[in-house]
Amino acid sequence: MGKGPGVKPKDEAQIEDGYVQVPLRGRIDIAGLSRDLQEKGYYLANDPWDIDSQGWGSDHDLDGYYPYWVFRDGEQWIFAFPPEDYQKGAGEGKDPVVGEKAREEIKRWVPYLEGWCH
Repeated sequence: MGKGPGVKPKDEAQIEDGYVQVPLRGRIDIAGLSRDLQEKGYYLANDPWDIDSQGWGSDHDLDGYYPYWVFRDGEQWIFAFPPEDYQKGAGEGKDPVVGEKAREEIKRWVPYLEGWCH
């Protein structure tokens, strides 16, 4: 039986909770990823040995608001970042979408992140 309109498979990027969320294949080695991100000059939201999530960005944020995140949702690991693509929504508003800018971020980060999956 097929999925109804508007229902996306869990393996596709989608907007959820205000972020572009991309399921990753495998389980991330958070400690290894965290060390590598630090070596590349990124600031981290959590301690490198945190086992459930990590956020990072190019600038330090005292409040821990970083643009890129990986986190575990049950057994699935997710890469999340804020959307930059919008389409005209109802009324005067605009709705976030997985557009060109999101696809560029996905191409930039997902292969790297999945390199830390096993």
